[in-house]
Amino acid sequence: DVDDGLRSGLITLAQLDEVALFATQRRVVEARWPGLTGRRLINETVRRMIHLMVIDLLEQTRTNIAAAAVASLADVRAAPRLVAYSDGLLPQLRELKVFLRDQLYHHYQVLRMTNKARRIVGDLFAAFMDDPHILPPQYQAMAREDKPRAIADYIAGMTDRYAMKEHRRLFAVGEIH
Repeated sequence: DVDDGLRSGLITLAQLDEVALFATQRRVVEARWPGLTGRRLINETVRRMIHLMVIDLLEQTRTNIAAAAVASLADVRAAPRLVAYSDGLLPQLRELKVFLRDQLYHHYQVLRMTNKARRIVGDLFAAFMDDPHILPPQYQAMAREDKPRAIADYIAGMTDRYAMKEHRRLFAVGEIH
């Protein structure tokens, strides 16, 4: 999401430099490869963030399993949460999560696109439910068994671009496709 936010221009490097997890990893990258800039700097910083998170999760989970003396499935079920990040990384992850929520997920342009996508998917679902004969033949056959599931599977297999094109085909006024 960090990379997507930067690529889209909805968040900036300057904003991310205020987030400890990103800033720390960026400094490590810059120290290791002086002069690295642009996409390569971003890619390496994000890669290091992911690496740190994966390693921390694995190590903390191993520690939690050992502390709980897990020897059986019953032990796993009885244990407190075993898979977790360390107490040292959790505050940084929370900070990143809050940053992404406030600066990216709740950005007005993202909310507009989410609203548009919800409308497109809803319109497509309703149109196919109303007339399953406009589905491709293999989905028409599936729809005879379980219409909502067949339609959901068809829509779920669409790319964003294809869903928008399909929506235009079905709902554009004055166009015949």
